[in-house]
Amino acid sequence: MNDIDPRYHTLNDLHEAGRFDDALALSRDLFAEAEAEPRPERYRYFMPMFQLQLLLDVHAPTRAVLAALRDEQAARLLDGDAFCGSGGPPAADEYQRASRFSLLLQMNTLLGEMHATHALFRALEARLPELARQYAHQALPAMVDAGDFALADRYRGDPLSGLANVNHGARELPLFPPPREAPRLAADLSNLVKDVRIGIAVLRGLGDPAAADALRAALLDGLESDELREMAARELAEPGTITREGVARQMAEEERQGL
Repeated sequence: MNDIDPRYHTLNDLHEAGRFDDALALSRDLFAEAEAEPRPERYRYFMPMFQLQLLLDVHAPTRAVLAALRDEQAARLLDGDAFCGSGGPPAADEYQRASRFSLLLQMNTLLGEMHATHALFRALEARLPELARQYAHQALPAMVDAGDFALADRYRGDPLSGLANVNHGARELPLFPPPREAPRLAADLSNLVKDVRIGIAVLRGLGDPAAADALRAALLDGLESDELREMAARELAEPGTITREGVARQMAEEERQGL
C-alpha cells in the first residue's frame, strides 16, 4: 500500500480556497513527476488527472494546459512510446503500468474531443499498425462517433464473445451485490452490452439494419436470466443504466444498514 502524498490534500485545499492557478500548477508538477519516473503505475496519474477534471469546470486556462499535455503525450505515442513515463526496460508485470493510449483517451474525453481519439488512432494505425491493434478496442467508440464505420468494422470482433462468460457468472454471482462487494457481473454485462451497442451502430452505419436488429435479438435471446435480459435492454436504450442502478441500490442498502 502506497502512502498518500500530502500534496493530494494540498490540492484539495487549494481548490476549495479558490486558488485555481496554484492548484493547476501543482497538478502539472505531479503529472511531470510521474512522467519522469521510468515505469510509473496507473495510480500515479489519478490525482493530477482528477484535479484537472475538476478545474476544467471552473478555471478556463486549464483547458489549454490539458490540451498541451495531451499533444505531448500523443507525439510520444506516435514515436512508439506505448507506456507513460521516461522509459526503461520492460517490467516482469506490465499490467499496472500506465498506458499512454489510455491516458490520451481519458484526456480527450475530458476535453470533449472524441474526434481527437479517432484522428490519433488513424495516425497510429498508419505509423505503427501492430501497436494500433493493441488499442483498437478502446478506440471503437471514437470511430463510431466519427462515423468511420468501415474502420470500426475491421476491429470490432465478435460482440457476443462475452455472452457465455456473463451467463456463467450469473449462475454464481448477483447482478447487484451487497455494499463493499465488487459488482463483477454488472461490469461484465455492461461491457458485453457496450460491445453489442457498437456492433449495432456499425451495422446500421454500413447500411445493414436487419443485421443490427438480429444482433440485438441475439444478445437478449442469449442471456439466460430474465433479470439480465431486462437490464441489457435498458442499457441498450440508455447507456449507463446498469451503473446508475447499482449505485442507487448500494446507497439504499447502506442507508438501510446504517453504514
